[in-house]
Amino acid sequence: MCVFAEACPHVKGPLSGEPIELDAYQIFTLVNLFGWLTTATRIRRYREAFILLPRGNAKSTLAAIIALYMTFCLGQGGAEGLSGATSLKQANAVFHPAKRMVELTPAMAQNLGLEVAAKSIYQPETGSSFQPVKAKTEDGGLPWIAIADELHQALDETQLNAFRTGMGKRRGADPLLLIISTAGTNPAGVCRQEQLYFEAVLKGSTIDDSKFALIYTIDEADDWTDFTVWKKANPGWGSSVDENHLRSEYEKALQSPSYQTNCLTKYLNVWCNTASGWLNSRDWANAAGEFTIPPYARCFLGVDLSTKTDITAISLVAVMPDGKRSISPYLFLPEGALLRSKNAKAYAEWIASGALIQTDGSASDHQAVEDKIRKLCKAHKVEAVLFDSWQAAGMMQRLQADGIECMEFGQTARNFTAPMTDFEADLMNGKIIHPDNPCLNWMAGNASVRQAGILKSLTKPSGQDHLKIDGIAATLMAYAASSAEAPAPPPAMEVLWF
Repeated sequence: MCVFAEACPHVKGPLSGEPIELDAYQIFTLVNLFGWLTTATRIRRYREAFILLPRGNAKSTLAAIIALYMTFCLGQGGAEGLSGATSLKQANAVFHPAKRMVELTPAMAQNLGLEVAAKSIYQPETGSSFQPVKAKTEDGGLPWIAIADELHQALDETQLNAFRTGMGKRRGADPLLLIISTAGTNPAGVCRQEQLYFEAVLKGSTIDDSKFALIYTIDEADDWTDFTVWKKANPGWGSSVDENHLRSEYEKALQSPSYQTNCLTKYLNVWCNTASGWLNSRDWANAAGEFTIPPYARCFLGVDLSTKTDITAISLVAVMPDGKRSISPYLFLPEGALLRSKNAKAYAEWIASGALIQTDGSASDHQAVEDKIRKLCKAHKVEAVLFDSWQAAGMMQRLQADGIECMEFGQTARNFTAPMTDFEADLMNGKIIHPDNPCLNWMAGNASVRQAGILKSLTKPSGQDHLKIDGIAATLMAYAASSAEAPAPPPAMEVLWF
């Protein structure tokens, strides 16, 4: 395999046409994928590979070499090689280098009997072909090698599932699904969820010997503003990766906060929620911890009622004895929304872990929400339940009839400015504690701020409705009420004797 790879030419830049010289990480990848065989069957150990490489580390070149080798060099009759992505343009990012390699190497084309067309490479003798396909393709055919390029852009699992289903029909063989990507800005998306599974395999918490993972990034404790750690995430440093270019991007990110997300995701493979996040992710992570709410603690509930197919959030904010504010989220999702959401894979995992509560039916179950509010009011010293007035009138009336104090909190800039400012300061100063609920963590990362003069309002990233913030909205409502001064105790009564 490595001999074949180094017979392939560079297709871009000053080395175009010259033979490729593999870097150590590329050799490591190829040797693992094609060198491990099962003893009993003599077929390859790995059927799926997840490779996360930052921009500029020759991802497409490596994928193109693997595609050519598997499709045309293994004697597999009718081998289908597919390069898939969210768009045909992105799918061509792997197909075009493969096509150009064949065009620049007449000996390869002649020895393998390859014919090159605009949208395919074909081997008449075996009936094998390699071609690009778009992500909306639900029928993955019977792929022998399927490449999911830049999976972080994928809106859902449609193409990935089609590839896997098709490969499952190749019994007694060893096809390969190659996922190759950089990090992105949707940690609830399909790529990040795939990465978490492959990471579990690496850690040994999940046993799956058919999976290979190679993930280049910085460590969680690393400070991205230290340029020396950038080399750690870029294995092509000094060959395909130009240090001067990276330093230029690094310095641009230091000067422009809005450019930091681009650098973190594309050059360091650090997942970020949004390009304009509100809360500092490290501060939020440091605020996670265990806590028990004392029975005498002042508590407040914020309720963000959803539309028919969205998440409804209840957040219980308690004033702890040490002055910290604890956050206890209760997040509800109707079963019907799970089936239609771009976040379906993450939602399913959060439901299984208890981080997200699934309700029956296709619409939000406001009765389940109301029942939960009543239980929380019985279990804690809840001084007030805060609602956005939207769709809340009936529920507020019923709760007030039973002696539960309810208040309206319009989600406006005028109402949000002070609590957002104070909450951010308390988070930074270690005065917030939350239970590390993964769904709430995701929402905290999605939360963005819209500034209008001195006024602030909470918003989600523009044009990305699948990035939810309901739990943070409910938390801010309850936090705002908890920051109000406690009512003064009644004066002590003086008993006079006559």
